[in-house]
Amino acid sequence: FLENPRHLVITGCGTSFHAAMYGARVLQAALGTKAVVEAVHAYDLLHGNAPGEESAVIGVSHSGSTSTTNRALAVARRSGARALALCGLPDSPMEEVADHVLVIGSTHDHSWANTMSYTTQLTAFAWLASQVGGEGGAEVGTEIGTLPARIQKTLGCEAAVKRLAKRVAARDRVTFLGTSLDDITALEAALKIRETCSLPASGYHVEQFLHGPFLSLDRRESVVALRSLDDGERETTILKGLAKTGATVTTVGEAKGVDVPLPRAHRMLRPILSVVPMQFLAYHAAVEKKANPDIMRSDVARYQAGLEPLFH
Repeated sequence: FLENPRHLVITGCGTSFHAAMYGARVLQAALGTKAVVEAVHAYDLLHGNAPGEESAVIGVSHSGSTSTTNRALAVARRSGARALALCGLPDSPMEEVADHVLVIGSTHDHSWANTMSYTTQLTAFAWLASQVGGEGGAEVGTEIGTLPARIQKTLGCEAAVKRLAKRVAARDRVTFLGTSLDDITALEAALKIRETCSLPASGYHVEQFLHGPFLSLDRRESVVALRSLDDGERETTILKGLAKTGATVTTVGEAKGVDVPLPRAHRMLRPILSVVPMQFLAYHAAVEKKANPDIMRSDVARYQAGLEPLFH
C-alpha cells in the first residue's frame, strides 16, 4: 500500500485531519530517515503547491465523500504523486480519485461526530507503522494486538466521565490539554464537544497553553488534562497553577492519582485509548445540555448555511 515514498503527505478534513496528524507522527517514527512524513490539511493541499512525482499522498476520510479531500487527492494525482486513500467505507467516491484504497470499515457511524471511525483510523495508522519496520514500528507491533482488551477496559470509565460531564456542561467553556501525541487528542476532544453540544472548547499542548491562553481562565471554565506516565512534575506544577485561577481541573489518563484512570499503553497507541473518555464526555455533556449529539445542529436554521459546504 505505502511502497517506498521519499515524501509522504497525509491529508484530510475535520476529525479525519486529526487522524492524519496522528498518522504522520507514528509513520515518521517508524520510517525514520527513510522518508519525510507530514500532515497537510486537504484545503491547503488543494490550494497550495501540489507534491511531486516522488511523493505519495494519503487521503483520510470516514465516508470517502468529503469533497475537499477528494479534490486534493485528484490534484496530487495529476501532479504525478501516488494518490492513496484510507477510508471507512467501501465503494466510495474516494475510490474514483485514488490509485489504491485501504478500506478500514463497513458500517458508517450513526452520528456525524464519527467516533467509531476515528478510533479505527488511528488503529489503521498504528498497524501501518508496525508493518513498515524500524524501531518505532516494531515497538507498536508488539502491543497492537492487545488493543481490544485495553479498549474494553477503557470503556469502564464511562460512569466517571458521566459525572465529569455534569461539571463541564455547567461551565461556560472547556479546555483540553495533552502532551506528546495526546495534544492531538486534546484537539479532537474540543472538536467533539463543539460538534455535539456547541459548548465553546479548545485544545492545547499543556506547555503551549501556559504561554498566554491560560490568562483567560476563571471559575466559568473547566480544564480537562490528559496525563500519562511520561508526564513529570512540570505538568503537575502547571495544573496546580491553572487550578488557582478558579477553573475546575480534572485529570484523565494512566498516570497515578488521576481523576479518571485509564489502562497503560505504548505512547504511540495511547491516543487510541485516551480519546474514548473524551468521546463519552462529548456525548454526556450534550445530554446534560439537552442537545442532540448526533446531528451537528443541522436542525437550527442559522447553522445550515455553514453546514452546506461540508457536503458539496
